[in-house]
Amino acid sequence: MAAIELDTDFAHIDVQAKHTETREFLLEHALHMLMAEYRQEYGRDAAQAVLQSLLGYHGR
Repeated sequence: MAAIELDTDFAHIDVQAKHTETREFLLEHALHMLMAEYRQEYGRDAAQAVLQSLLGYHGR
């Protein structure tokens, strides 16, 4: 499995599979880990606000 590399104006995100995980699984896992870190740093309400913002931006 090739690495997933995302470049933004502010950051570079590189996701490497440790085993034979699918691309879909790796993307979802990376989102979970980012949100867990965000929640730990800024709290539950801030994490929930980010998720609401993403839902509004990306739709249902």
